[in-house]
Formats: sequence, C-alpha cells, structure tokens
Amino acid sequence: MNNSKILEFGVGVLILLGLLAFMFMALKVSGLTMASNPFMSTTYQVSADFTDIGGLKVRSPVRIAGVQVGTVVAIDLNPETYEAHVIMSIEKNVALPTDSSVSITAAGILGDNYVSVTPGYARTNMASGGQFVTTYAATSLTSLISTFMSNNNSGNSKNAGGDK
Repeated sequence: MNNSKILEFGVGVLILLGLLAFMFMALKVSGLTMASNPFMSTTYQVSADFTDIGGLKVRSPVRIAGVQVGTVVAIDLNPETYEAHVIMSIEKNVALPTDSSVSITAAGILGDNYVSVTPGYARTNMASGGQFVTTYAATSLTSLISTFMSNNNSGNSKNAGGDK
C-alpha cells in the first residue's frame, strides 16, 4: 500500500513538471512574459503614423541596427488621416533622439515585417507618449514587380513597330 502512494505521488510530480515545462515553452515561443510588473515599467511608449504597414503585426520587433529594442503593442487606424497608427514599446535604457525616423522593413524576401528605427542627431530625447515625425511606409514586393513590369512594357512598346 505504501509503495502505490509513493508511485502516485511521483507520477503527480512528473505531470506537474511537464505542465510547467509546457507553459514555459509556450511563453517563450509566443514572446509573452509573466515578469511584467505594472508598478515598475522597464519600457516607454512612442507612436508613428504610416500610410502602409504591409504585414506588420502586434508583437513585431522594433529594431535599431538589427538589435531588438522593443515591440509593437498596438495598431489602429487614425480616423482623421486614414493612416495606420502604430504604438511601440521601447526599452527604457534606449534613448531615442526626437528627430529619429522609423520605417517598416521586411526580414528578407519572405520574412515578417518589423519596425526599423534610424536614430537622429537631436540633443533631446523622445519621452513616453512621443511620436515619430519622419516615417517610411512598407514597400511591397508586388508593387515593385508591377512598377518594373510597367516600365519594361512601356520600353518595349516604343520599339514595337519601328524595326522592319
């Protein structure tokens, strides 16, 4: 009788450890953390308006020189300008000059989009709630191909009847 209770306890501990490992891996893969303390924030929020965000999503990275310094926390439509209003959470140890610019960039040809920050040279830094003035929209691969094809076709139509 005593051995069966020890065996049941051991199985229960193994199941509990398996559930904890599963929760840990799920949090790591999703990018969420349980360490977010509402009383001591380690980030500040800034925003930008874009005419086109491509496939940018909430939780997409915000990078400077390829290094992740924050994440996208919200994407809304600005009802006055009909532009995408992107709110980003930036690590507090990263000071962004007020004349910095942001662009939507793809990670490779088929990669996900992210926000790329190019720091400016101003002596003052953005505060929480600040907004980027200079923004560059996402460039879609289909628009580049259609632009190339239309330029290429217009060049061919000039020579279509001239050579006989």
